[in-house]
Amino acid sequence: MKATKPEFSGTFYDGRSANTYPVKLLLTKAQVELLFPDGRRVFWPYSKLQMTKTSTAGPVRLERPTSNEEAVPESVVIEDPDFLHEAHRLAPGALGTIWNQPHKRKLRYVLMILACITVPPFIFALWVYGIPAMTNLIADQVPTEWEEKLGQDYFQAIFKESIKEPDPQVRKALDAISERLLTAAPGQPYHFRIYVHPSKLVNAMALPGGTIIVFQGLINITETPEELAGVLAHEFQHVLKRHSTRGIIRSEAINIFATVVSGDSMMNVILQAGGMMEFLRYSRKLESQADAEGMKMVLAARVDPRGMIRIFEKFEEEQHRQQKSREPDPKEGDSQKKAPDKDFRNNTPNGKNEDSEDSKIQEWAKYFSTHPAGEDRVKVLTQLSKRSDQKPKPLLPDFDWKTMYRETKDSKGSGFIF
Repeated sequence: MKATKPEFSGTFYDGRSANTYPVKLLLTKAQVELLFPDGRRVFWPYSKLQMTKTSTAGPVRLERPTSNEEAVPESVVIEDPDFLHEAHRLAPGALGTIWNQPHKRKLRYVLMILACITVPPFIFALWVYGIPAMTNLIADQVPTEWEEKLGQDYFQAIFKESIKEPDPQVRKALDAISERLLTAAPGQPYHFRIYVHPSKLVNAMALPGGTIIVFQGLINITETPEELAGVLAHEFQHVLKRHSTRGIIRSEAINIFATVVSGDSMMNVILQAGGMMEFLRYSRKLESQADAEGMKMVLAARVDPRGMIRIFEKFEEEQHRQQKSREPDPKEGDSQKKAPDKDFRNNTPNGKNEDSEDSKIQEWAKYFSTHPAGEDRVKVLTQLSKRSDQKPKPLLPDFDWKTMYRETKDSKGSGFIF
C-alpha cells in the first residue's frame, strides 16, 4: 500500500501581486496548515476554503475568499496527486463532496446522464398513470356526506340568491322524471336535488353530492320530457360515478405536483398547460362514460331513448352552427377589419360579460358542465339504444310539455355551452 504523506508542497499566491511563494501544507481533520519559508504558520479552516481543479488529473487549487468581494482571494496550488486522497481520508467531504474526487468525476457524469434519461419518463408515468390512480383511490374513499357538503358549498358560492324554488308545475315534472330514472339505480346513496336557473344558457351541470343545476334555456329547447330525461340521466351518472369529485381532486393533485416538480418557474407554466390538456382528455373520457351509463339508465327506466338521442343531436347541430359562424367569410378580403368575436357562452364581445354574477356562473359551468366528445357522440348513443328489447313506457303522458317554457333573464342568442 502506498504510504500517505502528512506534508505536501505547494505554491502560494497572495492575490495582491504576481509574486509566488513556496509553501508546505500539513493536513489535519479540521484545517490546512500553511508553513512559509520565513517560519510563518497560517491556518485555513476547511469551512473557509473553496476548491477547484484545473483539469481531471491536474493540480488542486485551494482559495480562501476575503470579505472584499472585489479582491482576488489568496490561493495555493498543489501538484501532488495524493493531496486530495489524503485530505478526504482525514476529513471526508471537507474539500467538497464525492463529485470533486478525481476517481469519482466520471461517476458524476454517468449519473447525470442516467438522470436525464430516467427522470423525464418517470415524471411522465407519474403524470399520466400515478395521478389518475391516486385520484380514483382518494375519490372512492370520500364519504357521501362530504360530497354533499362540498356540492352545497359550491352551490352557495356560485348561485347565491339567483336560484329560487321553481313553480309547482315545473317541480312536479322534474320530480316525476327523476323518480322514474332513479328506479334504475336502487340503493344509490345520494339525495338528488334539482334546481332550475332562469338563465338562457343551454346547459346543465352536476355538482358533487347530488346537486343538479338545469338552466331554463335547456328546458326551453326540449320538446318532450324524454329529452330532458336524457340530460338528467347523463348528469345523474356524473354524480353516481363521482366525476365532479374526481375532477376536483385531480385538479388539485396536478397543481401540487407541478409546484413540487418545478417550483415557481417557467417549467411550472408548461406543466400546468400540460395538466390542462390532460384534464381535458380526462374530462372527455368521463363525458363518454356519463353518456353510456346515462343511456343505460334511460333504457333500464323504460324511457324512450330517442329523447336522449334527439337532445344530443340538438347539441351537435348547435355546435356545428357555432363553429360555422366563427369561420371567416371567404368573400371578405384580409384587409377588411373583422368584427370582435362573440363568445356564444355569454353573447358579449371577446367573451366579456358585464353581469358579474352571470360571468361567475359561466366560469363554474365550464368546470362542472359537460364537454363535447366529438361527432360520434350521437352515433354511440344510437348504438347503445338498440341493446334493449323492452318497450318504453310514456313519460308524463298527460302533461303539456310546452307549459315548461319560461322567459329567461337574457333572451339574446342561444347561449349553448353544453
